[in-house]
This record gives sequence, C-alpha cells and structure tokens, in this order.
Amino acid sequence: MIQAILFNLEGTLTNLDSAKFMQNYLGILAPRFAHLLPTDKFTKLLLKSMELIQNDPKPELTVLQAFLDEFSRVSGHPIQVLRPIFEEFYVSDFPTLRCLVQPNTQGVKSVEYAIQQGFSTAIVSSPLMPLAAVEEQVRWAGLRPEQLKVIAALDNFHYCKPQMGFFQEVSEKLGIRPQGCLLVSNNENDMICRGLGMKTFFLGTTDSTILTDYAGQFEDLFRLISQGSL
Repeated sequence: MIQAILFNLEGTLTNLDSAKFMQNYLGILAPRFAHLLPTDKFTKLLLKSMELIQNDPKPELTVLQAFLDEFSRVSGHPIQVLRPIFEEFYVSDFPTLRCLVQPNTQGVKSVEYAIQQGFSTAIVSSPLMPLAAVEEQVRWAGLRPEQLKVIAALDNFHYCKPQMGFFQEVSEKLGIRPQGCLLVSNNENDMICRGLGMKTFFLGTTDSTILTDYAGQFEDLFRLISQGSL
C-alpha cells in the first residue's frame, strides 16, 4: 500500500526552460567569485565538481561537504573562503531567478490533495542546491515547505540522482519502505527507483522504452488518489 508520494520539482511541479535557467543561474553566480576566479574557469570548475559529486558519491559526507571539498581542491581556495560566498548568493541573488519559473497549478493541487488524503509527501529533485534554495523553489511552485515531510537538498542528503542510494535515503528519511512510496516525475531516468521496489508515475506520454507503473497527466494522478487505487 502506498503511504508516501514523492514529487520531482523542476519540470514536474514547475515549468521552466532548464537551459535558460542554468545560464542565468551561472550568470549571476560567477560574478560573486570574480575576485577569485575568471568567469570561464569558475563555470568550468563548478560544473565539473557538480558532475563528480553526482557520479561518485561519498556516503560518509553530505553532498554539500563533498562538493565543497572538491571545489576547494580544484579551485585552490579554502572552504572557509568559498562557503560564505555561496551562502550570500543564495540569500541575496538566487530569489531573482523566480521570474524564470512558473508553477504547475495542477501539480500543486495534486500535492495538496495527497496531503489531505493522508499521504506523506516529499520533494525529490536531485540535491544540487542547499535547503534554503530548494525551499525557495518550493514556494515558487505555490507550496509551503512545512507541508512536506522531506525536501532533498545539498546539505541534508548524501547521494544525488541517478544513484539508487538517493532513493533509499528518501525512503529512510520518510520512515517508509520503498515499496510504500510512489514517485511522480517527468524524468524517465527517475524510473530507476523501481529497482528498490518503489512505484512510479511518469508524468507525460510513455513509449515501450519507459518502464513505469503508471503514466499520464496530473489529472490522472488525482483520479488514482481519489479512487483509492494506489
């Protein structure tokens, strides 16, 4: 029996042009470090460090700790110099990106209805931003962070997608076995969580290459919840 519904954020609960968002994100982040690194070098090292922490997890460290260790190593600057700059960016600059993100109103209704029906809910985008930034994005989606039992973030998770350990960690933080979780996402790569026994709802049109338990639009998910079919 499903006890928790896990929602991807970008492209699922919000609509955005990912490439444009990343371009603008880097465009306002890099100047913060201009006194330490040229813009091109900063961007290259940042993306390389982010790729490494996604593909080579260090379970003994949070994703944030692993990222700062790696970025400090490749940039040649100590963590105590780098970390405050990132923190100030997310407080002062990151909220200006809100204009690039539109909420998916049907998604918000589905989350709120799931909560009303007694399901635990979680935000399970890959944890590549700190909790404060992900909570900001949750608000952009039209939800309140306190409505959600788990929000995956850079500073509270030890694995990123597409590592199976990420989905196991979500399950453990919820206190619900993987078999009791349903993942809702528009990203076909997220469907790998079925390997743990999680159920999946692919948001969109599927073909034979996408293995999922359910597929459709939020209206279809809403109907599954209302009919008690999960």
